[in-house]
Amino acid sequence: MKLTEKQIDLLNRRKIVVLATSDLRLRSRAVFVEVNQAKDDQIIITDNLMVATRKNLLENNQIALLSFEKDYSYCLKILGAAKYYTEGDYFDLVKSLETNKKQSPKGAIVITIKEIIEFK
Repeated sequence: MKLTEKQIDLLNRRKIVVLATSDLRLRSRAVFVEVNQAKDDQIIITDNLMVATRKNLLENNQIALLSFEKDYSYCLKILGAAKYYTEGDYFDLVKSLETNKKQSPKGAIVITIKEIIEFK
């Protein structure tokens, strides 16, 4: 499922989102992360400091992501599947980002969007 221009705009402006994951026993975890890129049917996020979230993503790739306007007048819930990259084009992309210049990225998380739910 592809993002609309309005949804891409929200993700690019409000960069900090909630990423929810769960392990194989369905114990959930939610963390704040920064969206590095949002386009078409994908969202890219950097792993700089993840431990439990990385473990969850590698065990169970199903995620939920929440983004919202500052006044909550428009909100998104995005459901999808994540792939974790430690080399290749996606990893090179996150390593090259200005926001990661003082970090040591451990991986790139690429979310392929399956469903988008809007709240207004």
